[in-house]
Amino acid sequence: MRRILVRLTFGLALAVPFAVGCNQMLPWRKDQPPQAPAGREADVPSLVYYLNLNAQKASSLKARVSIDAKQGGQAIGMDGLMACQKPMDFRLKTKVLGQSAVDLGSNKDEFWYWISKAKPPYLFHCSYRDLATGKVDVPFPFQPDMILAALGMQEYDPTARFTLEKYPNYLELSQQTTSLQGEQVQKVVVFNRMLPRRAGEPQVIAYVLKDARGKLVCQARVHSVKTDERGSGATVPTKVTIEWPAQEVKMTLSLSDVQVNALDQGQAARLFSREDLSSLESFDLARRTLDNPGALRRARGLMPGRGR
Repeated sequence: MRRILVRLTFGLALAVPFAVGCNQMLPWRKDQPPQAPAGREADVPSLVYYLNLNAQKASSLKARVSIDAKQGGQAIGMDGLMACQKPMDFRLKTKVLGQSAVDLGSNKDEFWYWISKAKPPYLFHCSYRDLATGKVDVPFPFQPDMILAALGMQEYDPTARFTLEKYPNYLELSQQTTSLQGEQVQKVVVFNRMLPRRAGEPQVIAYVLKDARGKLVCQARVHSVKTDERGSGATVPTKVTIEWPAQEVKMTLSLSDVQVNALDQGQAARLFSREDLSSLESFDLARRTLDNPGALRRARGLMPGRGR
């Protein structure tokens, strides 16, 4: 169980803490609303407008999440809380069989992750300033944008260059961009070409990330969605499957009690900080050392549960 939990957590971390830290997320002024295209035919302007119109309805999201994950032939289930807030705040806290298992987070200054079964079970963290040097050794590659995109909160620059491929049943909106490591990647948004016939069917059915050679790195498939009826009107997913073929990792995230734009300032301050993890020994990835060697003697396998 320890091995699969660690591997699956790294799979989550491929997308989660860095998705909200990507500086490509807000490429134009925040006070500039998306401009509606003139025609109704599915083209690049109309599809980008559709994505941005929905994304700008949601500045934050909080939900209960159940995760069914597989790595190779092994499987594990986790339950917990997921929250995100534009532009750089994220938190995922999960339990396995009632025991705290994973904590992934990010804010404007840093990201962190903690895995109960890791050896050693440190709270690893790194500032974005240090990360930008390219000298930080992180045990997983970065896959920016995948979680925010899958949540329908990713905004796209309408002036950027896109390619549109049309197929009988779906459309692929593609964009060449640069990853946090400075590598060329291709992001693809897949649309259902037909209008949804039943409530809960998604119009956007997948988000895909490919490397410079066109090899699939990661994909998120949206199975079902719902419209927030508490005021925002945003369409948010209720079930998403994310896959990383190279790592043989596949995860299905089921969201419930989804709350859009419901975080107040106090809740956000508590959620998007690692201060509630202060009892854990913390390790600075950039400096490759414990922050206070020998200062803390933590109880193994325990993590504070407050801040939910």
